[in-house]
Amino acid sequence: MSLFDRMFGGQGTVRTNAPSPAERHALVLYKYDSCPFCRRVLAAIDRLGIEDVEMRDTMMDPSARRELRDATGRTTVPCLFIDGQPMFESLDIVAWLQAYKEGALAG
Repeated sequence: MSLFDRMFGGQGTVRTNAPSPAERHALVLYKYDSCPFCRRVLAAIDRLGIEDVEMRDTMMDPSARRELRDATGRTTVPCLFIDGQPMFESLDIVAWLQAYKEGALAG
């Protein structure tokens, strides 16, 4: 468990309305590098070896920030779009990514 997780606690869960992690999906992560919650998600992506995530930095690219706001009404990051459906909470995103990786390995 990372220091961040010990400090802020909690375990994410794959929400019941999230797309099934057992299938292949188009993944787009809206993030910025200095956000600690984004760092949690980025560390999970790296640890899990997931390579098919398109990254959009909302601080470096103003059009990415506009896209996120237009699609969700928010500019909150991290936000993982799974086949066009947004997921915001970092622990939820990490839990989904873990289940996604396990599903990819099983398939």
